[in-house]
Amino acid sequence: MTSLPTARTHRELWDAWSRLWNGDYALADDILSRTMRVNLPRHGMPDAETLCDGPKVASWIAAFRSSFDDDAGITGELGPFIVGDYAIGRWVFRGTWQGGRPAQATAPAGTEVTFRGVDILRFEDGRIAEYWLSDDQLDLYAQLGALGETTAADEEQPPGRLRRQLAGLSEAAGRKLLLDQVLDVAADITEHEQTRSASGDDSFLDLGVDSVAAVALSETIGELTGVALPRTMVFDQPTPQALADHLWARLTRADDGSAVSVAAALSRLEAAVDGLHGDDEPDETLRAELLTRLGALLDRLSPVPEPAADATSLETASRQELFAYLDSRLKPADHAG
Repeated sequence: MTSLPTARTHRELWDAWSRLWNGDYALADDILSRTMRVNLPRHGMPDAETLCDGPKVASWIAAFRSSFDDDAGITGELGPFIVGDYAIGRWVFRGTWQGGRPAQATAPAGTEVTFRGVDILRFEDGRIAEYWLSDDQLDLYAQLGALGETTAADEEQPPGRLRRQLAGLSEAAGRKLLLDQVLDVAADITEHEQTRSASGDDSFLDLGVDSVAAVALSETIGELTGVALPRTMVFDQPTPQALADHLWARLTRADDGSAVSVAAALSRLEAAVDGLHGDDEPDETLRAELLTRLGALLDRLSPVPEPAADATSLETASRQELFAYLDSRLKPADHAG
């Protein structure tokens, strides 16, 4: 006969809670109440009402840890002090930031951080029934360059700030940052908190993005990145990872100044043209020059029909083919007469 598992003591639950924060996610469903209550600071935190059971809390913790190296974690610094059904203790988190959240961070990937906090747990029926968090998140944000005095860079619109962040990251870190951005937006729109910690390989449809959410997603991602995205984006780029890769190709340029991809160059050209429509009308000379040069580029992209090789080809050519052949050999007349 199999014996029932022994109920954990309050101290054992506290230690298991620490291991959960250090990446042992399988513990969550075993040590957390099915109706857990979470109390969080307002700044930079998810809606606490969405963190009501083991899997949801584990997803939130995994999303936080995803921005740090695998060895990152918390260690106890003071306590825990257990009184009745409550325990309180102070911890310190140490890790190496890999890029990602917070989105406004300016520190380079590889930045080592340390910050502290206090956890309070309430136990009930052998599980953790309630959790209070008080942490020095502002200290963490300061170490990641997400705070400070207002500068011209801080006043940049999101697309400019995002491009500047990407310029300081490796390709792997940059793609991860974009994936985190996409997942965060999808989670906010669908109100599915677990989406923040998704792998990025599930389709948007599987993540709960319906037709209405798809429109909001494309508009929000477009505002964040400055990249014009069609409303059919979730079909063109069916997974968050595919969209992040698409955005990377559109947003990045080589650090050594070498040629960028045509798509990325076109994206920046579109942004530059949008900038011409401010309070002052663009100079007519500039406008004419732009039209001329863009027209020349369009001509270079337009296919030119192969000239007819012999008289037989000319005899069998259609009227449109003959006109195209003549235009390829002669400059079109400005006017007839």
